Amino acid sequence: MLVDVHSHILPGIDDGSKNMEETIKMLRMAQKEKIEVMIATPHYNCERRPGFNKKCYEVYEEVCHELTERNLKIQLLLGNEIFYSAGVVEALKKGEAMTLNNTRYVLVEFQPYVELLTIKKAVQELQMAGYEPILAHIERYECLQKEENIQDLVDMGAYIQVNASSISGKMGIRTQWYLKKLMRHELIHVIGTDTHGSKHRRPKIQDAVSYIKKKAGKDFCERITEENPAKIIRGEKICG
Repeated sequence: MLVDVHSHILPGIDDGSKNMEETIKMLRMAQKEKIEVMIATPHYNCERRPGFNKKCYEVYEEVCHELTERNLKIQLLLGNEIFYSAGVVEALKKGEAMTLNNTRYVLVEFQPYVELLTIKKAVQELQMAGYEPILAHIERYECLQKEENIQDLVDMGAYIQVNASSISGKMGIRTQWYLKKLMRHELIHVIGTDTHGSKHRRPKIQDAVSYIKKKAGKDFCERITEENPAKIIRGEKICG
């Protein structure tokens, strides 16, 4: 079961899909890519107006209805990609920010030039509150361009998510080479498409799957594209 844990596929919610027509195109693409489960993760930050997630739920239900009507064989789940700030834990406790599929897993992002200390503090704060932090698209952060920094975070209990497009080379050969190194040291736990549209940042994953199998082996590929994501959506402990 191929699972996409990071997508911006709900229409009209954030900077992802703009309308239902675009969402349907994205879902058709995802189905062709053999994705069976997608977690919709609209952007959340503590400056969002009250009622944002109520709107997310409403749109999510609309998309689920369209999936059934159009006989698309994808299961859609719901969560947030949460921009970390001082009020995040409180927002999670109040239900204003969402975990992934109502589990303890939290997909969290930062500014590109965030300091490593800030990420470590965020990981600790979320863990102390009972959550399991998954760091979104770590290849974007300047402070995480060193393998030892990734290792430190993994040793703390954080989980590492990277984008499929980065693995397949869309962010350049240097990033692809770095991610290959992380894969070979098993420092990636899960990948996602981080799709935002049917033309830009599309829900493509098979190129990454082929690359992972070639560079890190079939077993590792299945772990980060199927086994770990399946455990996330069930709320089970994922592999280190």
